[in-house]
Amino acid sequence: MNSSAVGHPLAMLHPALRDAEVVLVPVDPSVADPFPEPSSDLLHTLCTCPVARTWIARAAARWAVSNETVLEPRTGFVVLPIPMQRTLAGGRFAAIALLAEAVDGETIDQLAHSARIDARVAKSILASSSPWTRRSIAHLGRLVSSLARSEAERLVGAEAGARLSSAWEELHLLHTLSGEMTLGAAPSAFITRTLAELRETLGCRWTALRLTGAAEPLVESSYEGVLANGIEPKAARQRLTEAVIPQRALIVGSDLVLAPVRRSNNALGLLAAGDRITGDGAMSNWERTLVETAAGHLAVFLENARLYRDLDAMFMGSLSALVSAIDAKDPYTRGHSQRVALLSRQLAEAAGLGANDLKNIHIAGLVHDVGKIGMPEAILRKQSRLTDEEFTIVKQHPEIGWRILRDIPQFAPVLDGVRYHHERVDGRGYPHGLKGEGIPLSARIIAIADTFDAMSSTRTYRAAKPRAVVHAEMQDCAGSQLDAALYAHFRTLDLRGYDAMSEVHAESMKEAA
Repeated sequence: MNSSAVGHPLAMLHPALRDAEVVLVPVDPSVADPFPEPSSDLLHTLCTCPVARTWIARAAARWAVSNETVLEPRTGFVVLPIPMQRTLAGGRFAAIALLAEAVDGETIDQLAHSARIDARVAKSILASSSPWTRRSIAHLGRLVSSLARSEAERLVGAEAGARLSSAWEELHLLHTLSGEMTLGAAPSAFITRTLAELRETLGCRWTALRLTGAAEPLVESSYEGVLANGIEPKAARQRLTEAVIPQRALIVGSDLVLAPVRRSNNALGLLAAGDRITGDGAMSNWERTLVETAAGHLAVFLENARLYRDLDAMFMGSLSALVSAIDAKDPYTRGHSQRVALLSRQLAEAAGLGANDLKNIHIAGLVHDVGKIGMPEAILRKQSRLTDEEFTIVKQHPEIGWRILRDIPQFAPVLDGVRYHHERVDGRGYPHGLKGEGIPLSARIIAIADTFDAMSSTRTYRAAKPRAVVHAEMQDCAGSQLDAALYAHFRTLDLRGYDAMSEVHAESMKEAA
């Protein structure tokens, strides 16, 4: 084989066979030789003529499964099998050689006639080119088989490596997204994270998601139709607004992948990735598969987020009804729970707590007095000072509230605030006499909000106190009744929202009267 054959995909064969009188041709006669030799190469011309290709195909049909045997037709035209390969050119190949004994026989006559060249000239040229002997052909057969097996292993290994790399990228993406997919997580944050991870994994310039139908209300009001990463939402919206959501992921125009975000028959959105940075910029089936994988995860998350939103709305509705029931027990404290919830959330935020803690503390503030449902109205509405026996009954409301809520799973994170909001940091509180940091943080926060609102509101037995007096008395209690560090944060709060809420509640009490 001359040096012009070095471009063949079975690259490992060439260094050993480059200088030998061997031709490498496709086995299938219908496959054109993807690596043609110059027309002056006599052996190549003879071995790729129609008659030679017919002989090759006939020999291929008799090859053993192992492809180890060198077949020698009576013609002296020798076919050396090369194991089945999946190469860039496709198909199977055979290494062709001529025995010395074939040079003067009818084989050359038939091949020359099929190739339309002069047989005498062909025989003269081949006689001077040192054709192969039977012994050297046997050695060549073993060499070709060995090299072909080695190349096959390399190709299989490379393909397996590519598949493994693809699988690893997909698993990494799934693991990353699964770690972010927590119940109650903000949909916009999860979507933004997904788009960033997908863009980085694919090595593309941008990713974007267009939400539709029931998924649209899941993101904040600033949402304008498309969330994107690496491209302005307006530009992404222009590319996605008119796009029809397909049934399956597909590649559009070689540089864009679109995948439906769908649960059952409900379309939730359209996920897109475009403009690969590496290679020629074209998207392949591998990129399509990753986008489809991410779309599936987004669909699960968005459906769960929708269900969570509905459950949360139902929960908050039930909570509102519960708070209304508390207010009905004592009209003089109407709005107290809502105001304590507002102040508790503000204080928790000022103290640096996270979003989930803020929500739980807000809820705890709303239901902190739920135990008063079990209190006699005569005691709650009494306008004179309570007797010791009556006060003993009132002190039971934190424990009663805890017992009311403890069997409802959704209230588990707020139970401490309900049960311990009347504990004191000096250990003289109730119902359990906890002390200092032994009192849960949420309870210490609610205690400050509860104390402030109680002193700032008109009750059956006294009028509301001026704000300066309230702060002065609370400052005196800091370190004994109240947590001093938390109270320092409380002094920094903007109370305009609280004041506005108090005015609304005061007006509603006047109307009720």
